[in-house]
Amino acid sequence: MGTVKAVDYQLDSVSYALEGSSIPFAIDAQGKITVKTALQAGVTYTFDVVVSDGANVSRAPITVNVTASSSVEDALRTGNASVATSEELLDATIAALASQKATPSLLTALYGSNSIAYTPGNRTQLINFKPWVDSVFPIVVGNKGNTLAVAGTTPTARYAAFGISPMELFQANKSLTFETPFSRLLAWLLAGEPVNTNALSGNRKIALSFVSSEHTEIKAWIAKKYPSWTVTDCNTVATLATCYGSADLVVTGWQGNNADAQTIRQALATVMTAGKPVLYLHTWYEDYNDVAHAIADLLKFSLPYGGNYWANDAANWTNVTAMQAATWEKQGLAGVETLLKHFKANDYSIATRNTAFYPGANKVRAIMTLLDESKVNLFQSNESRLYRLLALLGDSYRQEVVFPMDMDATNATVFLKSLFADHAVYNYRILNPVQADMGNFSRSDFSHITPVTKTVTMTSRQNFRAAGVYALPGKTVRITRNDNSSTTTKVFINSLRSGSTHEYEAWGYKRPKFLESAHVPIKPGETITLTSPYGGPVQIDFGMNDQTVSFTFEQVGEHPFWDDTSDNADFTAKLVKGDYDWAEFVTPAFEIHSTLEKMRESVSNTRWGGTLEGFAAATMRYIHNFPHVLAGFKGPNIDVVPEIHDFATANGFTIENLDLVKHMNADQATCGAGCSGNPYDAYWAFDPIGHGDIHEMGHGLEKGRFRLEGWNYHASTNPYSYYSKTQYYKTTAGDPDCQSLPFKDAFVALQASIGQANPAAYLKTNYWDAVSDNWSRGASMTIQMMMTAEHQGALQDGWHLLARLHILEREFNRARINTTAWDAKKTSLGFSGYSKAEADAISSNDWMVIAVSKVTGMDYRDYFSMWGQAFSTKANDQVMTFNHAAAERRFFITSPSGYCKGEGFDGNNLPVTGNQVWPLAGAQPRLMGDSFR
Repeated sequence: MGTVKAVDYQLDSVSYALEGSSIPFAIDAQGKITVKTALQAGVTYTFDVVVSDGANVSRAPITVNVTASSSVEDALRTGNASVATSEELLDATIAALASQKATPSLLTALYGSNSIAYTPGNRTQLINFKPWVDSVFPIVVGNKGNTLAVAGTTPTARYAAFGISPMELFQANKSLTFETPFSRLLAWLLAGEPVNTNALSGNRKIALSFVSSEHTEIKAWIAKKYPSWTVTDCNTVATLATCYGSADLVVTGWQGNNADAQTIRQALATVMTAGKPVLYLHTWYEDYNDVAHAIADLLKFSLPYGGNYWANDAANWTNVTAMQAATWEKQGLAGVETLLKHFKANDYSIATRNTAFYPGANKVRAIMTLLDESKVNLFQSNESRLYRLLALLGDSYRQEVVFPMDMDATNATVFLKSLFADHAVYNYRILNPVQADMGNFSRSDFSHITPVTKTVTMTSRQNFRAAGVYALPGKTVRITRNDNSSTTTKVFINSLRSGSTHEYEAWGYKRPKFLESAHVPIKPGETITLTSPYGGPVQIDFGMNDQTVSFTFEQVGEHPFWDDTSDNADFTAKLVKGDYDWAEFVTPAFEIHSTLEKMRESVSNTRWGGTLEGFAAATMRYIHNFPHVLAGFKGPNIDVVPEIHDFATANGFTIENLDLVKHMNADQATCGAGCSGNPYDAYWAFDPIGHGDIHEMGHGLEKGRFRLEGWNYHASTNPYSYYSKTQYYKTTAGDPDCQSLPFKDAFVALQASIGQANPAAYLKTNYWDAVSDNWSRGASMTIQMMMTAEHQGALQDGWHLLARLHILEREFNRARINTTAWDAKKTSLGFSGYSKAEADAISSNDWMVIAVSKVTGMDYRDYFSMWGQAFSTKANDQVMTFNHAAAERRFFITSPSGYCKGEGFDGNNLPVTGNQVWPLAGAQPRLMGDSFR
C-alpha cells in the first residue's frame, strides 16, 4: 500500500470550490483540481463540489478512488523530480528508451521479413515528425535518414502521411514491391490491428480531397485494386463535413486555398474525432501552402523547406529490422542509450567522453531546445514518457552538483552527470527546481526578492536587446506580448556563450555550461511561460528594426539596469545593495551584460565626468561610432565624414548601413582574456576606450584582404581601437593608453635594407620573420601608409584610408557575383585589367597595392617595395594605368604609442635613404604582451 502526491480531476464549470474537506487543493485556469497532499492508496475520498455560474449554485459529489502509484509515476505526472531518486529515474529512463527502440507492431505487420524498396524521387516532400510525440512514428525511412512516411493515432482515429502519392508511383510502374505494405497500411487505417487485409474487401467509401494532378492516378489505382470501392470528390469547403461524414476513409492532399486552411483542418479534426481514419498524400512536388501546414500541424508533423529535393532520399532495406536499426542511429538515440548505460554502471572515463557521452548528451540538448522553441510543455500534454524522464533525470542530477569541479580530480561519472544536467535543461514548463549550486554564475537563493509585474515598451533592434527584467531561478515567468507590430520576437534568458564555461580546464568547471536559454518565439497577443533553473537577465530577439513592441512580464525581479538618466538613482542604489549578481547597462547601439563587481568597476571610472550619462555617451562615441566610421559604415549614431562619403559618391560606391545592437558580456571569456563575437566576452570590466573592448569589436570588422602575405591575423584587428583612442586624445587631451608598436625596429630595418643585394629578402629575414608573431609589424606598416597619405595631401586624416578600403572591398565583393556585374563595375573599382576569374583568385598583396593606390590617388608600388612586399606584374601594370604621383619613401617618427597622440601624423619624418638614424632617445619595445594583442 502506498500514497500518491496528487490527484487530478477535470471539471467544465465556471467556478469551483471544495467543501467538506480540510485537504489542500488548487484549481488551474482549465479547471483542473489538484489535491495537494498525500492520499492513502486503497481509500475512497468524496469531496463536495460547489459549482457556480454566477447566478445558480449546485452541489455535486466527486468520488476519487486512489490507487497505488510509484514515485516515478508521481514524478512523471507532476513534473517534480524530487519525489523519486535519481536511480529510480535512471532505471525508468533506460526502460522507456528500450521500449522506444522496439520495432512497432505495425511495422512488423506491414513488412514481415520482406525487403523494403520505396523510391519517391526528389520532387517530393519529407515528413518531419515531432520526436517527442509518442502517437506518431516513421513507417518509411530513407537510407539517408529522412522520414518519407509516418503513421499515427489519436484517442479516436488512425492516420498516415506520405511525401508523395504512392498510387502515382504504382500507376507509373515504380516501387511496385511497396504496393503490398501500402495495401496493408490501408487495412490498418480502416480496421486497426491486428492488420487484416480482409478489411479491404466490400464496398468501402473513400472521400478524396485536394489532390490536384494526382487525382486520376489515385482513382485509377483504387479502381484497379479495389473495384468495389466508391471514391467521392470532396473539394467544396462548405460541404466537407457532410462529404467526409459518409466516408470510411478520408484521403487528402493540400491543394486547397490558403484562406480555407483552418476550415479544412477543422473538418479533418472533426471526422477524426468521429473515428474516421485519414490518409495525407503530399501531392504536387515539394511545395506547400497554409493548407499543407495546417494539416501537418493537426497530424503532428511538419514539412521542411525544399522537401526531398536536395536529399533525394529513398528506402532500400533488406528488412524492417535493418531500417529500424539505422533509424535508431540516425535519430541519435543510440548515443542516449550508451550514455544511460554508463551512468547505470558508474564506469565513465573522461577520455571516452567524445564517443560515449557527447553523442547522447547533444541529442538530449537538441530535443530540449526544440521543445522550448516549439513551446511544448511535456508535463501538461503527457507526451513522450522518454523525454519527460530525461528532463526529470537532468533535474535530479542538477541537485547533486557541487562546483567547482576538475576533470581529473572529480569522479568521471559525477562530472558527466553534472554536464548531462546542463544539456538536459528544459524551461517551457511550470515546475523547474532551482539548481542549488550555480558556482560563480549566481547565488541560488532569491528569497529576499519580491517578484513584480512589469510592462516594458521598447523599439526593436537586431539582433537582440535587454528587456530590463530578471527571471528568478525556479520562478515561473509569464510573458505577454501586447503589441501588434510586424517584427518577430523571441524571448531568452542570459546572453552568456557556452564556451565561456571552461569545464575541461583545471578546476574550470565552475558553473553550468548552457546558461543562455533557448530563444522562444512569442507572437502579438500571445502569452508564454518559462521557468529557468538558473535565472538571469531576460533578452528579446528581434526579426526587424524600428518596431514598437511591448511585453508584460509577471513574476520577475528587477536587477540593476540602466537605459537612460531616469534610471540613475535606482541603478546606483541597486549596484550598492547587491541583491543580484548581474547588472546591465544599455545604450542605443551597445549593451553591457556584466557581473555585479565588474559593472561596479566600469561605472566608477572617473574619465567620464563621474556620471552614468557620461559613461553612456563615451560608450556610444568610442565603442560604436568611431570603429564603424573607420569600417566604412553609415547608420544611426555613426558620423558622416565627408572625405569618406565623398569618395564613395564620386566612384558610385554604396556605403553599407549598419543598424544593429552589439553586446559585451563582462564575465568570463570564451577564448583568451577576451573573445570576439556579438556578444564578445571578456574577463575584464568594460571600458569605452579599453583596448581589449575595441579589439574584440575589431575582429568583427577586420578583413583578411587588408593583411599582406605572412601577416598574423591580429595585424588587421587593432586600427579600430587605435582610431578611437586618437579621437579620445583629440577630444580630451587625456592619455588614451595606446599599445606600443615597433616603429624604431621598422625604421632601422628599412634603412639597413637600402644597398642590400636583395632588400626584400633582407627585410623578410631581419624584420618580418625576426619575431614569431609579426602582427605589430604589420600594424606599423598600415599606420605608416596612413601617415604618408595624410602628409602628401591625399587625405585630410590618414586614418580614413582604412574606411575607404572597407567601402572598396565591399563593392569589389558585390561586383564578383557574376561576370556581367564584374565587367560593368571593374573599371570604377580600379581593377579594369582583371577578369572575374582573376579577381576571384587575386592575392592579398596584389589587391592591397591596387586598392591602397586607388583609394588614396597615390602610387604605392615603390612604397610596398620599400617594405619588402612583393606584388605581381599584373598588379604593377594595373597601378601604372592610374598615373598617380608616387608615395614617397619616408618614415614618420613616433614614439611607441605616440601615434595615438598625433605623432607621425604631424608630418615629422625622415627619408628612407639608408643613412638616417632614429632620432628619438630610449629603447624601442618589441612585441607588447597583452593577451588579446
